[in-house]
Amino acid sequence: MADESPQATEVNIDKQRLGVVYAHALIGAAEKQQASADALVDELESLVNDVLSRFPDLEATLASPRIAPAEKEQLLDRVFGGRASEGLLTFLKVVGRHGRLDCLRQIRTAAREELNRLRGRISVIVTTASTIDEGLKSQIASKLEASTGLPVNLECRVDSSIIGGLIIRVGDTVYDSSVRNQLAQLKRDTLNKTYEQLRDSTDRFAVSG
Repeated sequence: MADESPQATEVNIDKQRLGVVYAHALIGAAEKQQASADALVDELESLVNDVLSRFPDLEATLASPRIAPAEKEQLLDRVFGGRASEGLLTFLKVVGRHGRLDCLRQIRTAAREELNRLRGRISVIVTTASTIDEGLKSQIASKLEASTGLPVNLECRVDSSIIGGLIIRVGDTVYDSSVRNQLAQLKRDTLNKTYEQLRDSTDRFAVSG
């Protein structure tokens, strides 16, 4: 995969910063209105993970700068009216009026991180090759809470390319027990061994010369 261009990296950083700003606004408004910030963030996560990920054309339409904010607001009403809470729908419209519905994923991530900070929780992302059941989720969460001594907010993701095992990200630390990681490690070990053999052969040749 090619590295991102400087322009693309700058755009992503800009989106992340805006995500933090809007996430703070979302949680702050909920707390001020004595609404449940936890429920609102859960709902936003579900919208991004369960709706936008399943319907990429909808996400592209909401993010498109070619479509006027008024049209996007009408689309939000048609798609989410009566399904999303009034608080979330109002928030989406505000973001849309500012032309930043392209940042919903960044807002989702930043909102969860901020809420975890406020609630004294740690964020854990578990990635597996296939969907895991609720029982296994509870076991993983319980073990992590026991080892960290903190409440855990567990997010599960599916990535068939990892082949097997699981990848656990706790904050900035990644624990990778997947087959993909094991194969990559085997490849690194083989290359290192080959390099050492070549180096030894070169050294012997130099000495014999």
